[in-house]
Amino acid sequence: MHFSTAAVLSAVALLASGVHASHKITLKNNCSYGVGMYVHTWSGAAYTGAPNQDIPAGGSKVITVPDGWDGRICDKTASGVCANKCYGACSMTEFNMNAGGLNYYDISNIQAYSVPQKITSGCDSLICTSAGCPCNQAYRPGDTSGTCGGTGPIDQAVRACSKSDFTITYCP
Repeated sequence: MHFSTAAVLSAVALLASGVHASHKITLKNNCSYGVGMYVHTWSGAAYTGAPNQDIPAGGSKVITVPDGWDGRICDKTASGVCANKCYGACSMTEFNMNAGGLNYYDISNIQAYSVPQKITSGCDSLICTSAGCPCNQAYRPGDTSGTCGGTGPIDQAVRACSKSDFTITYCP
């Protein structure tokens, strides 16, 4: 069996490019109560793990999402709000993995604020511990403009990072 030089070089270049096939997201609960999470694929590559994650106080779980995943991880409140594709009154984190070689992430409270959260990645961290956290840290409740109610630049809460793994801490 013979392979052309171009085919071999293409394969080597792909392997050396550092493209990540998957991303680990650690869900860490520092709250004094259990936190329920729901993982939802918005578009792109599908998340195939269990969508419902219950994390006891002081506990943590790791989920793995594929490269190309565009989705949300939302707070599933005790009453089950947001357990249906992240629709309802809850806080959430949003990710777009490997969009143009970068991973984009944000904290969104647009639907409501329900739990303090922090995202760390080895790049810029985001933290929101109240409904009124700064616009450069999270989208505020009810603000669909993406501009902090028209007072700032668009999407100032979104970060981009070349790191492949993330940690979401509840009650940081």
